[in-house]
Amino acid sequence: MNKKDEMYYDAMDLLNEDEVEEAIEILQEILKMDMDFVPAYVGLAAGFRELGNFKKERECANLGFEITKKMFPVWPKRIEWGIMDNRAYMRSICDKATISQISGDRKTSEELYRLLLKMNPNDNQGIRYLIAGMFASLGPKDIDDMFDEGNAKQDWSKLRKMVIDQNKKHNFWKEPKY
Repeated sequence: MNKKDEMYYDAMDLLNEDEVEEAIEILQEILKMDMDFVPAYVGLAAGFRELGNFKKERECANLGFEITKKMFPVWPKRIEWGIMDNRAYMRSICDKATISQISGDRKTSEELYRLLLKMNPNDNQGIRYLIAGMFASLGPKDIDDMFDEGNAKQDWSKLRKMVIDQNKKHNFWKEPKY
């Protein structure tokens, strides 16, 4: 693992431990080393989200997304979540989609959610919940709260029902057959 990756994982550990400011400092140090390191922008967006700084969250999400678009001038037909290097790019696209949704740009949000589901039809990322929530007039925070409730009760039936109901209306996801 290289120095940037080590620093990134240290920062993510700090974010998980609610040491947000320290995590942000490390992520900003990474960007001094490499301004195109998409995981740092994803981490910064998460950190600023935790701090409630939407302006900075949006800025980082947009920067990460722009770099992601440079990396993929043509979106691939498939992008596998299981390949670790892909995850930051997929998260970056998701960050742009959620920021767009929160900002009232539902068209961009829907396009990006659908793009992620097309490239990663197994949806290891949980995009189906975000797009279903958007169609049900719920924001990303509402979906996070529903997951927290489901985790506490070990019952995610509300989320599953929402996906089924909204998918019938908007046809955004085909559940994989294993």
